[in-house]
Amino acid sequence: MAERAGVPTDIAEFEQALAECVAIAGRAMPDSPMLSIVLCRDGEIPTVACSDGVAELLDGLQRATGQGPVLDVIRDGGPVTSDDLRAESRWPRFSAAAGQVRGVHCEPLESAGVLLGVLTLYASRPGGFADETWTAMRVTAAHVGVLFRAALDVARMREVAGQLKEALTTRGVIDQALGIVMAQRRCTARQAFELLRQISQDRNVKVHQIAAAIVEKVSGEPARRSRFEEPPQKTSG
Repeated sequence: MAERAGVPTDIAEFEQALAECVAIAGRAMPDSPMLSIVLCRDGEIPTVACSDGVAELLDGLQRATGQGPVLDVIRDGGPVTSDDLRAESRWPRFSAAAGQVRGVHCEPLESAGVLLGVLTLYASRPGGFADETWTAMRVTAAHVGVLFRAALDVARMREVAGQLKEALTTRGVIDQALGIVMAQRRCTARQAFELLRQISQDRNVKVHQIAAAIVEKVSGEPARRSRFEEPPQKTSG
């Protein structure tokens, strides 16, 4: 069974991309199934994109009844198909409430062996899907994995950029505190920083906050951070 993934922090952009995937895939499928995508997120499986409101309702019906092909995929990690829900015995409560929907296929969405969610195709007639539909479904599932990796990379880059910005804006305060500690204890810069780091760990407070407290105690004024300005954005043309 595939491990479940955490979702990129910029979830709104990721879900918008999934909605566009569903719309494009729906247009490429000759038998016009209803499509939905659920994501594994924080112990829940919300529907984040669908081509039809009925598809979203059917996803919700499976969550409500506690059974259905989507839940089987999430539990076992493999694809699940039913050519006719009226003849289906695996999910009696879901099948009985599915109304006019007859065929269903659920495809796991994965990235690097990690389960992201499920792409589901719902059909109003039994008998399976056209070959072109299977092809479009597989291409869509693969594309979702690519989107996820791209979104995760962007989220990680933003996190690193935020950490770098924090380091740059607090560096001046830390340097001031190091100078004070070095003068008071007659020690090296390395020894002064180790002292700040040890106090930070003992008190579970960030180093720059410890440094700011030292500067304020000695100077009688709040420590001033260095001003960080974003680089100018390039403009096209």
